Amino acid sequence: MSRSLVLSFVTLVAVSACSGSSGNPSSTPASVAATVGASPAASMAVATPSANPTASAATAPVSFTSLLYGYSVTLPAGWNVGAAMLHWDGASAPGHDDGSVDKFVSPSTVSAWGFAGPVKVNLDQFVKDNIAWTVRDHGDTCPATAPETTEPIQIGGQAGVLLSWNCGILINEALTIRNDTGFVFVMRDTGVQAATDPDDRAIFETLLDSVKFPT
Repeated sequence: MSRSLVLSFVTLVAVSACSGSSGNPSSTPASVAATVGASPAASMAVATPSANPTASAATAPVSFTSLLYGYSVTLPAGWNVGAAMLHWDGASAPGHDDGSVDKFVSPSTVSAWGFAGPVKVNLDQFVKDNIAWTVRDHGDTCPATAPETTEPIQIGGQAGVLLSWNCGILINEALTIRNDTGFVFVMRDTGVQAATDPDDRAIFETLLDSVKFPT
């Protein structure tokens, strides 16, 4: 056999050995086997990143229903809530950290709270009583006689009264009576040393518009 013929034969054998398959092919890797036979839709679903629930929650309004007082309210995204633990006594002006109020806290200097209780007076007298309680309970910081302004306002479509106090910080109170129950919503802004502020007013009115009373 000539030298060139021998070399050709050796080359042919080597190529056949590299390209040929054995009688027992190796198993398919698990990562590949999981997609074999999968529909295009299934493969696309695997490749699509899942939604981020935390990011969605951070941009969604916060809905709250009071277990003790029955009303519900919608708060801006990012606000935190804390439910009242005790029933309001019906004869005081509780503050933002009192156990008888539902607490609504924003990421800024604004916070609010709400409470309610049975009443046997009309709205005008309920407002007068609330002013007297505020002067008595918070006279060390709030005006000793009356709020700076008193005006009508809507609370969940219900006629109410807005009291604006300069207690060293902004304090706004909204009061109404529905089905013999007096409801009070209060907002404060520790960053504003005045009785009124247009930005705070807009926030408070949006909150009050969202109120739904128990039937």
